[in-house]
Amino acid sequence: MDIFRIIYFVNLSTQFIIKTFITMKTLIALVFLTSWALLGFAQNEDNIPVERKNVVKFLPVNIPFQSISFEYERMINAKNSLTLGIGLPNQKSIIGKYGIDGSSDLKTAEIGTMHLRAAFRHYTGKSMLPKGFYIEPYLKYQKITGNAGISGIEDQTGQPYSGTFDVNLNTMNLGFQLGTQFLIAKRVTLDLYFFGLEAGFMSGNVNAVSDQISDANNIKDDLDKAIADLPSFIGDKITVTQSGNKVNAKASSIPYPWIRGGISIGIAF
Repeated sequence: MDIFRIIYFVNLSTQFIIKTFITMKTLIALVFLTSWALLGFAQNEDNIPVERKNVVKFLPVNIPFQSISFEYERMINAKNSLTLGIGLPNQKSIIGKYGIDGSSDLKTAEIGTMHLRAAFRHYTGKSMLPKGFYIEPYLKYQKITGNAGISGIEDQTGQPYSGTFDVNLNTMNLGFQLGTQFLIAKRVTLDLYFFGLEAGFMSGNVNAVSDQISDANNIKDDLDKAIADLPSFIGDKITVTQSGNKVNAKASSIPYPWIRGGISIGIAF
């Protein structure tokens, strides 16, 4: 069943979490120190008029993550700005993507993500415009929702199975990114954020409802086995329960690292 392949993928992903967990405290401390230093720079800036104070941007790189994302940047002086970003969920089918094809037992599968991001940006140059190399610490909230329907034939018994899955996860992250923003004809912006790290915690639920109790038993057994292979500081934060043909996996404050990079296009005014 493809749901078991998904569980296996999640298990592999946790290995990445384990390797990066030890850097989370360092990253969070770096974000706080950077923010404190940049705020100090901002207070020392002269009140120099800025010709273009506002930028509205579109982030096409978030479309594959089933999100339509925009950002608004407001210059607060010649070298510093504040940014507010929002990602609107665009929940669509992932059948035919990420290695999932129509022949799998996942007959329907949709996912969507939303986020809110608040950032402080410091430009290192002297252009007095929203352009040039920058460093940007930020805080981000993200919510992931999805659902799937499965059906097929069990290889061992030859019996049919079917069921549905619902996913509801959320994360709260601190991070920073480095990038360069270009200003074309003082109107069109091209923002290349080429390196970013963030870390936080993920919580939420995955619910499964099967037509047969035996299928629910198999799902719970596989989840229990996957969790047993995890380090205790992760496994202890996941609880799996079963009630008849319903299975629930509840996660609470699991360490969540991420790498950020991409491009946006906008209009300055």
